[in-house]
Amino acid sequence: MQELLRMNGKRDDFSNGVKIELAGRVGWICSFPNCGQSTSGPSHDSPEKMIKNGTAAHITAAAPGGPRYDPSLTPEQRRSIENGIWMCPRHGSLIDKDSAYSTSDIKAWKNHAENIARRNLEYGPTSQVANFSALYSPKDLKILSAYSGIFTWAVIERIRGELFGSKVSHDVTNPLDAALGMENNPAYVFQNTTLEELRRTLNSRIWNFYRHFSQQSGGMIGYYDYIDIHECTRRDPNRRAYWENEIYKTQVLARLICEPALELLKIKENNS
Repeated sequence: MQELLRMNGKRDDFSNGVKIELAGRVGWICSFPNCGQSTSGPSHDSPEKMIKNGTAAHITAAAPGGPRYDPSLTPEQRRSIENGIWMCPRHGSLIDKDSAYSTSDIKAWKNHAENIARRNLEYGPTSQVANFSALYSPKDLKILSAYSGIFTWAVIERIRGELFGSKVSHDVTNPLDAALGMENNPAYVFQNTTLEELRRTLNSRIWNFYRHFSQQSGGMIGYYDYIDIHECTRRDPNRRAYWENEIYKTQVLARLICEPALELLKIKENNS
């Protein structure tokens, strides 16, 4: 389908200049959270050539039918640098095929990756969660402590490993509720832009999770009733694949929450 649209001139693809600018703004490193994959290097075939295997992915799709397509954009806006993000081949293909990633999430990844590249220019090469205490104010370190107290390693692992069957313990959802309770409190707004982007990404992903999870869940004492795949299949065997896909979507959305939560925890641990 994408090839047919391209042949008909209906895809708003990036120019080579935009692709190079996107790659350069992140140091030719994939912008997907915690990836760090380099997308350029020397060729073995010739001392005069380089390999470039990254991809400029669209934040909102280049053509109708693609993930996050926005019909309100003009063709010029759709193929502009503002609508692109630099990725390695694996993650570029992933976001081009999966609508589970929201526009706001991907924009936050892009901003975070560019901030890392800018910081590397200013201070020298560092890891994505480098120990740069000077970057963080006492207020930011206090907020980091609050979030790392909610999203401990054990909590993150529990959320990431939750199967989302017929019963979902409040131990999984209570940390999400605690984070949302801090969302609009000025006392929990980071001064550091990178940390604040992570916080906003975390909250955005929690809301995305609840928008999906709440469609089939019912609150009980100590747990949520959720999708009982055996009962649903008994009532309608033809819809088993549908319910399995609903559970899979819930698992994906929950694991996406863990990425910014884990990065905040790593930053906290590296600045303790």
